[in-house]
Amino acid sequence: MKKILLFSDHREIFKTTSKITKGKYKLRWCTYDWLNDDKHFNPDVIIMYFNKKMVEKGTFEFIIRVKGMLGNTIPILALIENGTKQDIFSILKAGVYDYLENVEDLQEYQKKIEEILLWVWYLKKYGSQKGCNDQ
Repeated sequence: MKKILLFSDHREIFKTTSKITKGKYKLRWCTYDWLNDDKHFNPDVIIMYFNKKMVEKGTFEFIIRVKGMLGNTIPILALIENGTKQDIFSILKAGVYDYLENVEDLQEYQKKIEEILLWVWYLKKYGSQKGCNDQ
């Protein structure tokens, strides 16, 4: 079963995500305080929710810290509340694979989750390969 790690300080985002993932994927919910602890959970993908206040303060640090702890190539889906086009561009530039501006449309949110999980398959099949190939 694929594992999803959700970063959010809002219970409602967890409840919504749980509705979509229940029975299909293993979901673990953490607040951003988790980044200060040395906990180990090896998710296949990460979902990060950024509310308006977080977007205004900057999201780059959170993204970089998560990538540093869990790997630079782990697929991340960002949920961005009231983000401008520049905010979205900055998040994508920081290494997020995809984004969604709201989670009110459950079908669209579910589609984004399924699409981000496809990156796991793609990275395993075509991702960086170590070593040399003999001809």
